[in-house]
Amino acid sequence: METRLDRIEKAIEDLLLGISELKESQMRTDAQIMELKESQKKTDAQMRRTDAKLDRIGRQLADLGLVQGEVAEELFYRNLPALFRKRKVKFREVRRNVKKKGAGEYDIVAVDGGRVLVVEVKNKLNKRMVDQFIEKRLPRFKELFPEYSRLRLEGGIGALVVRDDVGRYAEKAGLYVLTQTDEGGATLLNRDDFKPRAFS
Repeated sequence: METRLDRIEKAIEDLLLGISELKESQMRTDAQIMELKESQKKTDAQMRRTDAKLDRIGRQLADLGLVQGEVAEELFYRNLPALFRKRKVKFREVRRNVKKKGAGEYDIVAVDGGRVLVVEVKNKLNKRMVDQFIEKRLPRFKELFPEYSRLRLEGGIGALVVRDDVGRYAEKAGLYVLTQTDEGGATLLNRDDFKPRAFS
């Protein structure tokens, strides 16, 4: 017959065995936590490398966008007099990047007698850009540059990529529309009978 002492000894043995198993389990958990910490360190290092690569790619894309913007500006700036000569317009002054520090900048500004033509240049044109130019940028031009206040203000928008519907939209809004040709030159998309809108 099992005595009370036997039962206590058995309970103590079971308890010690349980404690021993718990210690082993804790040691396995600690080892897994250490592995997880090491794995997390590697993941963090990889994420830092990935972030650095993404930052470099972002800077390169921004630089590429700036270069494309400069190419577009240069294309339209250099070709503006010749493009408008065909329309019997002879600019006596063509300026690029006309700016009022901290207030605004205009890509191309050309003067012909009683008119000033302000051209906004983009890489790829969309209708929102046309609206923004007409509603926000053009109305501020004479305010920022009062030396042009007596001249008729006309607008133009140039882009390396202009879909037909967007080009017609800009033309209907009264803007000259410039784009590149298949050969890499510049052209006006406006119809021959186009009459530019006076914006002020």
